Amino acid sequence: MELLPDLPLVHLRFAYRFMAETRLPRWKGALLRGGWGRALSKVFCIPTCENVSDCQIACPYRNLFAPEAPPNQLVGVREAPRPFIVRPPLDEQTQFSVGDRLSFDLILVGSAERYVIPIIAAFEHLGRLGLGEDRAMAELSQVDSFSSQRQQFIPLLKDGQWFGMAAQLQPQFFLDHAQRFESRWQLQFVTPTRLKQQGQLARQFDLPLIVGAALRRMQQMNSLYGTKLWNCDLDRLFTQARAAQFEAANTRWVEWGRTSAATGQNMQFGGVVGTIDFSRVTPELTALLLMASALHIGKAAVFGNGWFRLR
Repeated sequence: MELLPDLPLVHLRFAYRFMAETRLPRWKGALLRGGWGRALSKVFCIPTCENVSDCQIACPYRNLFAPEAPPNQLVGVREAPRPFIVRPPLDEQTQFSVGDRLSFDLILVGSAERYVIPIIAAFEHLGRLGLGEDRAMAELSQVDSFSSQRQQFIPLLKDGQWFGMAAQLQPQFFLDHAQRFESRWQLQFVTPTRLKQQGQLARQFDLPLIVGAALRRMQQMNSLYGTKLWNCDLDRLFTQARAAQFEAANTRWVEWGRTSAATGQNMQFGGVVGTIDFSRVTPELTALLLMASALHIGKAAVFGNGWFRLR
């Protein structure tokens, strides 16, 4: 039995510098994800490809934005999860002037690491295409990669100069990090988090619900992008989750929506934000949730929803 899946991650941080004034939405995850996807397809998709699902070429766009799960591998899941998480800025700034910066993170999961260079090329192209209502051009001034050895972000690309390879986050990083926590900690939902309990959207979360969502997310990601099968002791983890003590909660429901570029439909992705305090939490659960926090949980994680922190 292994507590965590053998699923390496790459945590990148991008910084644009605007070359013209523009206006962006308060929630920027969908904008960044959609714009990056369009730029990626323009750079790497062949002109004769009319339907990505029928394309015979395993290009970066297909493998990142339209992955396919082998038959019967993800039971009850309508479409395969994408091997990335866009983590947008939290400041909700909408007006940007010349010279202003826009920073955001991108987490790559497992085998998606091999697309680091195409991904950066696509974000450079997105800057040339323009962002916001006015399609303002933006220069990709810097890309950093989080190093577990240095415990900080280090430059990967700056002002057109490359500084090396992207650093990997191995599962051992989360196991080691868990040792710094006491048995009591606070879980903070940074972005709206949507979890279901008995088929209904939950407005209040307990630890078994959170652990269940984390396990599902990790199992799905590992089955598609991990290096080997993951066998963990589910009964043991849920027993520990039920034994943990709830201390306090300060949460609320926040609504936000987006308009689908493909269908034109208005889509709602509201969820829970705020803090929940637990005590009598085992180091195993702490390590599990630390890794899950990098993957996000719940619906619309690919846009940045379901981001939580332990503190």
